[in-house]
Amino acid sequence: MTTCKECKSFFPLENDQTKGDCVQRVKDPRQAYYQSRPAKADDDAGACGSFQKKQKT
Repeated sequence: MTTCKECKSFFPLENDQTKGDCVQRVKDPRQAYYQSRPAKADDDAGACGSFQKKQKT
């Protein structure tokens, strides 16, 4: 099972690493902007259409 914490769009909170935000870049005909929604690190990301695996460094 893939989880949100494995996605490069997941940014954990500083004070609680089990919670964070899923941040996506959205483009429309006039502009581009970032959209954020709350997410938990252990949420299932298998059905997420925007999931992108983090690259290991």
